[in-house]
Amino acid sequence: MARTGGELIVDALVRAGVRHAFGIAGVHNLPIYDAIHDQDTLVSFATRHEQGAAYMADGYARASGRPGVALVTTGPGLTNTVTPLAGAWSDSVPLLVIGTAGELPLLGKYKGYLHEFKDQSGVMAAAAGSRLVTRVADLERATLEELTRMQTGRPRPTALEVPIDVLEQTADVPAAPLPPIPHPEPPSEESVARTAELLRRAKYPLLFAGGGVARAGASDVLLRLAERLRAPVLTTISGKGAISDTSLWSAGCTWRTSSGPTDGYPALWRQADVGLVVGNRLTGMATRAWRLPLPPTLAHLDLDASEMGKSYPVTELLVGDARLGLEMLLAALEDGGSASRWDPHDVRAARDADDDAGEQRCPEALQLVRALRAGLPPAGILACDQAIACYWCVRHFPTLAPRRFLYPAGSASLGFGLPVGIGAQVAQPNTPVAVLAGDGGLLFTLQELATAVQYELPIAVIVVNDNAYGMIKAAQQRRNGKVLDTDLRNPDFVALGRAFGAHTERLSRIDELPGAMTAAFRRSGPTLLELQLALAPPFH
Repeated sequence: MARTGGELIVDALVRAGVRHAFGIAGVHNLPIYDAIHDQDTLVSFATRHEQGAAYMADGYARASGRPGVALVTTGPGLTNTVTPLAGAWSDSVPLLVIGTAGELPLLGKYKGYLHEFKDQSGVMAAAAGSRLVTRVADLERATLEELTRMQTGRPRPTALEVPIDVLEQTADVPAAPLPPIPHPEPPSEESVARTAELLRRAKYPLLFAGGGVARAGASDVLLRLAERLRAPVLTTISGKGAISDTSLWSAGCTWRTSSGPTDGYPALWRQADVGLVVGNRLTGMATRAWRLPLPPTLAHLDLDASEMGKSYPVTELLVGDARLGLEMLLAALEDGGSASRWDPHDVRAARDADDDAGEQRCPEALQLVRALRAGLPPAGILACDQAIACYWCVRHFPTLAPRRFLYPAGSASLGFGLPVGIGAQVAQPNTPVAVLAGDGGLLFTLQELATAVQYELPIAVIVVNDNAYGMIKAAQQRRNGKVLDTDLRNPDFVALGRAFGAHTERLSRIDELPGAMTAAFRRSGPTLLELQLALAPPFH
């Protein structure tokens, strides 16, 4: 039977296993919504802004490991997704934004058609990637190919653009074949053997895990390798939870603000003589602008060979899947001991000393971190915005499993937390989800609280309100004392949340937070919890 362009796209999504999509219906993309209406497998969620839709799809992907999908319309609909797409590109998130373009005969003519922007495809390609499909018969195949590509190698987001007349057209074409998802490739046996020998002989071996460990499902193997080598494990922001922070070999997250006068790294880390970097790009955020003192002998295990040696000299390149590579290393180390001199109690003492230093800097911040951990069940997800409170959590919040700490590591964008938390809740409906944000960042995307209310999502939204863009105000004060445009006159968050239909509370003390979070997770809709609290940033 002949199918419209909208039906071809929706059929492709369903056949690829996509069960949820986030977006806003517009005049140009109604054939897609017609097709969603006429089936009962794919569920759509109406958001309040296209940026929110793409962030929700991003959170869905981060929490589940499956592609997240956003549906938007031409021009401003698509360009409103640029910031989430750029962030997903930085953090290697499989995000597919399906949008529309002007009618095919008018593309590139710039005659003032509705929603026409200069080089829409160029804008989307610059943010992440773009694919324009100009034949209705190609739509199902193109959608399947993009979803498959996102699950092959390093995940990257993209925008799929369809001219509105192509979307309306019909084609009598057979179902496009499902492209096979290639099996991940292992690194070479020679590179693994050489790396295993380096690690076996190291007196102070060090493992440094990134978000690629979670994507490869390799956390359990990483822990076994750490225990076999008696090696501490550092993580990037995206790698938090790659090893549970309850493990004696968990050395913590390497994030430090790039603007602080000292790096704040424990002296213990500087003893490392051989390092293995796993699923980790060694970005500026992960290394304090490449000041992290990594050992001189470094092996790098990653899918993307182009990242190796870009920022640090690398002795051994292990190009391949993180899980397969770690399993091969374990096998290569099976018959030999480890020369490691690390004492796990020293590793834990360094973690404790870092927490103690944070507590001396701002005791309320560490009290808040502990309250959040007490209020969120062990399997719960914390979605962070950009705020002073979130910075403290990056460094000190104990994360117990992968995909449980969601943070805009690459883009550091305000407004990330709430919609990403909503997407995570849709992806993991039986998992408690908390959102942590400052007052300034929350107001970037607070309208999406209406989405959480409409779909009765039991998320706990915690806003730490200091009536300022607090981190920037602190930077102004530290720079030269010239504070300008960073103090904010905020709405009454309790009244505003109630107006949206959420349960709201203003907490008077930090120690009230765990009980309030526990109650929030039992409700049938969102809860907004406000703490009026000014925190010092985690730098001097």
